[in-house]
Amino acid sequence: MTVVAILGTGLIGCSIGLNLKKIYKSDSKKSNDLVIRGFDKYGDVLKKAKSIGAIDKITSSPAQAIARADLIILATPILAMKPLIEEISESISSKSIITDTGSTKGEIHRWMNEYLPDHTGFVGSHPMAGKTDTGPEAASEDLFAGGRWVVSPRVNSSEAAIATVQNLAKQCGATVMTMDPDEHDSYVAAISHLPMMAATALFSVVRASEAWPELSLLAAGGFRDTTRLAASDRDMSYDITSTNAANIVHWINRYIAGLSELRDRIDSGDAMNEDLYKLIAATQWEYDLFRNGKVGREEKGLSDTRDMEPGMLDFLAGGWVREKLTQLNKDSENRSSQSDLERLQRRDI
Repeated sequence: MTVVAILGTGLIGCSIGLNLKKIYKSDSKKSNDLVIRGFDKYGDVLKKAKSIGAIDKITSSPAQAIARADLIILATPILAMKPLIEEISESISSKSIITDTGSTKGEIHRWMNEYLPDHTGFVGSHPMAGKTDTGPEAASEDLFAGGRWVVSPRVNSSEAAIATVQNLAKQCGATVMTMDPDEHDSYVAAISHLPMMAATALFSVVRASEAWPELSLLAAGGFRDTTRLAASDRDMSYDITSTNAANIVHWINRYIAGLSELRDRIDSGDAMNEDLYKLIAATQWEYDLFRNGKVGREEKGLSDTRDMEPGMLDFLAGGWVREKLTQLNKDSENRSSQSDLERLQRRDI
């Protein structure tokens, strides 16, 4: 009998539970060999987790959930993990394998080192998946499918623990990436946390306008898509900023510099703004490559586009600029010719 304890039965915890149930149900010999215990500080959330089949047994305390558990999954908000780790530290079996699902890793590793320094079963992890919808109702078996799942062992993590967490990620349909916790935090600050903060700032700025009643009527797909992450769970968002502040500030400063450069190009006063058009065109080109699968160093084969030689992008952008300027000049000449014709017609009249 395999016993799994999921502490925190929200979107991520329940999605993992649903995947584990699916894995065991697919093997008739093992279908009765899995018991998932759940704990959540919110009783209604815990009951809902059981009703959707993400857990088998409701427990009244973390200690009850983890008793003799083979695998313990910490799926609470990040700042709730420190007191939780402290609370269960005296009850965890030396044979238990422990992982977490937190969006930052450095602080969680430090808390584990503080309360469970000698436990060889801890392996940090972060499934790179989520929704703005939260709770068990939003959970699904396919939440992790096709995504990345960062596995972050510590120095004394056992090979068995690492293999177990890696297999968990793979069984949920994700691709495993192994990272140092601090390396992880610096990267996700750029591609996950900065977009969330940018969406929050953009919505806040526009919402604060006195014209918001009119602006909100006009806001359509572009504004909604760009600000979607402002709807992220408030506790999760706050916990992320609290535990990864330095990295987030670093990327916010870089974003401000990028906005400043863009502002200066827009504000150049040049009707034939080659630098602005080149920046827009080059960015669109790079984004299309990214959207079409050109990612990573080892995975260039995922893209149908060929690698460009050094300077090729500048060459292409330069060509786009020349084409755009030619069209602008042509339009200007056409407008001038039309204006001259209209003046001649007025004279004839």
